[in-house]
Amino acid sequence: MQFNWRRGLVISVGLSILVALILVWKTIDLQALSNLGLAESGFLALAGAMILAAIAIEGLRITLVANAMGGKIGWLKGCTIFLSCTFAQLVTPMGLGEIPAVAYLYNKNGLRLGLSLAAAILRSFITKLVFSLGVILLFVFARGRMQFGPVTGELFTLVALVFAATLLLNAAYVLFPELLEKIFAKLPRRWRKGKFGQWQQRLEVEASEFSVGMKIIWARGPWTLLRIVMLSLVFWLLWFGMLPVLARGLGVVADPVFLASSQFVLTLALPFIPVPGASGALELAMAAMYKGVMPKAVLGLFILCWRLFTYYLLLVLGAISALGSLWGKPRQREIVVESHAN
Repeated sequence: MQFNWRRGLVISVGLSILVALILVWKTIDLQALSNLGLAESGFLALAGAMILAAIAIEGLRITLVANAMGGKIGWLKGCTIFLSCTFAQLVTPMGLGEIPAVAYLYNKNGLRLGLSLAAAILRSFITKLVFSLGVILLFVFARGRMQFGPVTGELFTLVALVFAATLLLNAAYVLFPELLEKIFAKLPRRWRKGKFGQWQQRLEVEASEFSVGMKIIWARGPWTLLRIVMLSLVFWLLWFGMLPVLARGLGVVADPVFLASSQFVLTLALPFIPVPGASGALELAMAAMYKGVMPKAVLGLFILCWRLFTYYLLLVLGAISALGSLWGKPRQREIVVESHAN
């Protein structure tokens, strides 16, 4: 059944605005705001520049992945693809529309259909690898310093373990596909025919497409893959780095490591929230997370500013890019040399 993106858009935007306004109404204190010396516009402008830089970097990463697999996509087109697939992610539950949107737009802009899906899955898998680095740093090396609190701490432990297990299972399917297939074949028949079986089939397809994409990328040399990974790392550093900049723009000096790490934990949990864009739930989670760090007078404004840059702005730009992508004419498909995948 095709997801109704218009309904998802209404739900996502409506919940986000409603919860954000309630938080601002419940927390804002005009007298306290004047005492804090709000606002420092230079830092707010810097946050805006950081989100634009992040868009540019992700556009470059999308371009590198596509062109390494035989496409001819320019940097500006890569940016529009990123914005369009971000729109698809924000209006679908648990971001399920992102990979199909990337694959469709890769194909529409000249990459062959089979390789379009492989490129989209490869990009997603590299993002997971970068996130796994963050999980290791927080869970293993910074656990003593980062006190997320009883609720969030347990959430981080659970989500981190699920994330790691899923990543290892994906890697095992790439490295040892026949072994995994034999294990799944021994499971009860009713399992293999239900939701678990559908998930297993999707995992098999993703592993197969990732293997194809990795062979093509690796054939061009490790430097190409390293550049793609580094661009992903820089993108997320900019993304989470906006938090302390926004706080400073609101007149609050807070621990940047805590702000970024806390949001990283919430980002890990987003795929488990069955609401488009995690709207409503994310705002409430941020309020609980930062209430002991941000003054009450600016807590609601801080959350609203974060969502303004990372949600509302991307939603508007993504909608414009998506409409332009749908109206544009497909490019002639590029001929890909099959030997690259062998």
